[in-house]
Amino acid sequence: MAATTNRELLEAVNSVVDERGWAGTTAELVAQAAGVNRTTLYRKGFTRERLLAEAAAASAQEFEAAALAPLTAPGSAKDRMLLLLEALYELADQHLGLLAGLYDGPTAIFHMGLDSADTTVLTRFEYTKPFERLLIDGNGDGTLSSQDPKQDSELIFNTAGWTYIHFRRSHDWSQQTARQAVTRVTLGAFQPRPPV
Repeated sequence: MAATTNRELLEAVNSVVDERGWAGTTAELVAQAAGVNRTTLYRKGFTRERLLAEAAAASAQEFEAAALAPLTAPGSAKDRMLLLLEALYELADQHLGLLAGLYDGPTAIFHMGLDSADTTVLTRFEYTKPFERLLIDGNGDGTLSSQDPKQDSELIFNTAGWTYIHFRRSHDWSQQTARQAVTRVTLGAFQPRPPV
């Protein structure tokens, strides 16, 4: 059956990158996995780069949606941060093949420059804004400590996300082992200091 939706194309991208890695992924292989003619993809402007960029954008949108519940949950900022990290791990497990394939490839699709004249590269705000919000809240309620929530939100996303993917994929750690270890190390840096 031919793929007719972008969702089916994105699932085909996940499958091919999982099997072949970034370097071995071609639009032709994605077309085969999706059950469509390669010419159809090209006519619609679906190059390999566009397919991968759309897969990354779709995962960013999924994370935005998944972050809503932790951001609005009751409890301290630290409690909500734990929920947000769980949402990140869930997303990583759903797209483990794609993300692992991109780990050694052009991870620029997870980043954006501020503008064409600025060489600063930031992680896509869809991933970092929820972490920044909870670090600010944690400074307010005393359950987390961050001198620079914007910068630290990038640190948390990249440290937790990529480390989790690495240990799940390359070391075959279980979800529970990887989640506990990565959370412990990631949040350890943001524990409030006891009063002197």
